[in-house]
Amino acid sequence: MFQASAQNVTYAYKNIKGYTAFLQKISEENALFLNKKTQKTYQEFINEKNTELIKRLNEKGFLFDTIAYPYLNSIFNHILEKNSLDKNRFHFFVDRTSIVNAYSYEDGTIVCNLGLVGLMENESQLAMVFCHELGHVLLKHVNTALVRQLEKYNSPEFLEQLKHIEKQKYNTKKQLENLLVNDVFDRRKHSRSQESAADSLGMLLFSNTSYSAQAIPAIFNFLDSAVTKTTACTIHAFFEQENIGLDENWLKPEKKMSFGAAEKKEITDSLKTHPDCAKRKIAMESFFWSRPKPGIDFLVGNTQKLTQVKKVALFDEAEYSKDLDNLGLYLYQLIQNNSVFPSNTYIKTATYNTMLSLGKHFKAHTLYEVVNNQYVSSYDNDQYAVLLKLLDNLSLENLNEITNTYYQNNKLLITISKN
Repeated sequence: MFQASAQNVTYAYKNIKGYTAFLQKISEENALFLNKKTQKTYQEFINEKNTELIKRLNEKGFLFDTIAYPYLNSIFNHILEKNSLDKNRFHFFVDRTSIVNAYSYEDGTIVCNLGLVGLMENESQLAMVFCHELGHVLLKHVNTALVRQLEKYNSPEFLEQLKHIEKQKYNTKKQLENLLVNDVFDRRKHSRSQESAADSLGMLLFSNTSYSAQAIPAIFNFLDSAVTKTTACTIHAFFEQENIGLDENWLKPEKKMSFGAAEKKEITDSLKTHPDCAKRKIAMESFFWSRPKPGIDFLVGNTQKLTQVKKVALFDEAEYSKDLDNLGLYLYQLIQNNSVFPSNTYIKTATYNTMLSLGKHFKAHTLYEVVNNQYVSSYDNDQYAVLLKLLDNLSLENLNEITNTYYQNNKLLITISKN
């Protein structure tokens, strides 16, 4: 199904030169208001950010298809029009990653991840997320935070602290760590307040649109489910559905993963960047209760159109993992997609081919190159972590047996490449 629509999928942005010039213009305008010492560091930082952004645009990091991108961009443009915002000051992109998020840059670029699209029930919810990100841009949160940090690092007080610590003979490392902790706490404290402010302005921007606010508070339920790694299909369920025997010894948690990162402890729970979803939900319920917002949930398309867009998102975010040679995540996403489309030829074929590829890497002792060796989870039910544990504990013989069984059970749906 995905291959059949491949002609509609493109990752090439047609206006790279114009966008590059725009980014340069905005960075120069923002730098004019800074002192010379901060100005130089600021432009270096922004230039590095812009270079990386253009690189991702050139290397298939964003989706510019004929289905998902025009649909989401039309919702974004509706918000701009209803709030009389200059379209020339904003850009909208669709990031191919499966991470449930949307984000913005100081230049006015708003980005929606494919992973977020899959959780939304209607256009109203998507519009509210875009309004929130516009709130960050209009309140200049990213730029303000960056300038604040640069000014702090260049301040006599901060430099004197560093100088004093470096002169110490003992506990230098500990003192530097404490300085870092205080700095991180300060930044995240400001970030939490910025999230609340972006919500507030976002709700005002949303109020000017034609969308209904009735389903808006539910956004936070979806965000909570994403944080706790709620999945459509467990690894156990997949093996059961495919009639593949699963040895519980392969999933023993006490066995240390050979390619997994050591677990990192968060400095403190109070350093979480975003305010609690439950609190934000209550705030939005209260706002729209006091200011009723009638409207419609679909303006650009309808339920069927959003379903189509969500399907594109499911398939393409998986393809992006493959493009990045992250075969562990790719296999996990294929397993999840299989639970939604159980008889899909493309998914069955891709799953089989991925198992074969993992086997080749296993044999060549290069499994660590295509399986995320930095992934750490804090959730017992994180099925991606379960799959990583499984891949680490399997022998090559086990993996080959699983691959062969999968092929025999699905050979009528698997297309063998002539290459």
